[in-house]
Amino acid sequence: MAALGVGLLVMLAVFSSMTRLQIPMLAFVALIAFFGLLLLVFCSMTTEVDGEEFRARFGVLGWPGKSAALSEIAAAVPIRLSLIAGWGIHITTRGWLFNVSGRGAVIVGLNNGKQFLVGTDEPVRLADAINQALGREPVFAGIRGAGVVAM
Repeated sequence: MAALGVGLLVMLAVFSSMTRLQIPMLAFVALIAFFGLLLLVFCSMTTEVDGEEFRARFGVLGWPGKSAALSEIAAAVPIRLSLIAGWGIHITTRGWLFNVSGRGAVIVGLNNGKQFLVGTDEPVRLADAINQALGREPVFAGIRGAGVVAM
């Protein structure tokens, strides 16, 4: 959010000197709209666990997002992300990361061996909620990069 806010401030500074830079108004409005849309999309993330599915949704629009049926989830493990893990949606060595801020996250391991990470301010609470919603014992052995020893 801070980076996007700085981007908007830069755009406003550019706007104040547009006559000197000869920037077309349409291009400037398109950039402002783009940064505004990014703010709407990545301003927050909501996670939900119900009886059938785990969902993580970005921003006020609820898009983009990630979901997985509880029947497909093997287990969830709370972790602390490294400083270089970053924010947004991108691939990491542990799987796809969906994060808007902070370093707390949950690795969601799937039964097929794949996994993804979801950023959260409360990783232990979210991992516990997912594992309890499974309705069975979680299987941690297949989760990579979480310090879990395979047996």
